[in-house]
Amino acid sequence: ISSTWYWPGRRATMEAAAFKRLYPHEYYAKFISEGARPDGRPLARARPSSVAIGVAGTAHGSALVKVGRTTVMAAVKLEACQPDPDAPDRGFLDVVVEFPPMCSASTRPGRPNEDAHFVARRIEDALFDSAAIDKRKLTIKEGLWVWKICLDVYCLDHDGSVLDAGLMAALAALRDAKVPHVVVDDRGKITYGGRKTDEREPDEGKIEVAAAPVAVTTALYRKHLIVDPDAEEEALAEATVTVTMDAKGGKVVGMHKPGGTAEASETDLMHCVAACRLNLEARAKAVDGAFL
Repeated sequence: ISSTWYWPGRRATMEAAAFKRLYPHEYYAKFISEGARPDGRPLARARPSSVAIGVAGTAHGSALVKVGRTTVMAAVKLEACQPDPDAPDRGFLDVVVEFPPMCSASTRPGRPNEDAHFVARRIEDALFDSAAIDKRKLTIKEGLWVWKICLDVYCLDHDGSVLDAGLMAALAALRDAKVPHVVVDDRGKITYGGRKTDEREPDEGKIEVAAAPVAVTTALYRKHLIVDPDAEEEALAEATVTVTMDAKGGKVVGMHKPGGTAEASETDLMHCVAACRLNLEARAKAVDGAFL
């Protein structure tokens, strides 16, 4: 596609950057009509992803994920606390997502960010609905002490599909986490000790993560489905649909459409599920590869 554009009804041509700024929908539609996107990807192709673990030395577990230019870091801290009296054998999972001002031009300091709250709740839902985290496995001593997992997710660069990258980072950070060794005496007093390294107990000192939820977001734009949209594509989209599947079992564990101006038909939803299934293995392998 030419870098110089001609606008019907006008005599002059203009550079692509100016045309994009003045007529963003027309600019994007010209690419879509040729089955491509401004970054060169076909409509159904997700951006490459990478995962690194152990990036925050002060956390019990951490991970850094990049999906295209979208960059998200997740960190896990474990706290021993008293359980809920109504659930004495269950621990806690607290997910917090932050969009600092540096992550995008639209993020402003001091203002509550609804997107951050939405992403946090969807990550928490994915971890529980896929049975990746079982709160009963977080018990230290029933009725006295349980683990509280504090999962903090930071968006460092918001270039679209933050939920996808955030869930990958959360999953990798949980798998990377090392559980401190604690001892509860007869009086119920808890004492922190060294981490266990007994090779005969391979599950000791790790959070049991029983599933591998992966999310893939698809944008709806003028009857086209755009897989893994970047920030510019999300801004133009009429709606987005995020499908979450368990890479270990292949089943759908969640589907979310946060508002938008367009309805998603049953056929659209089926195509969104297919897009998630198509990218499921690659994203699961990116997480698994960080632990090799």
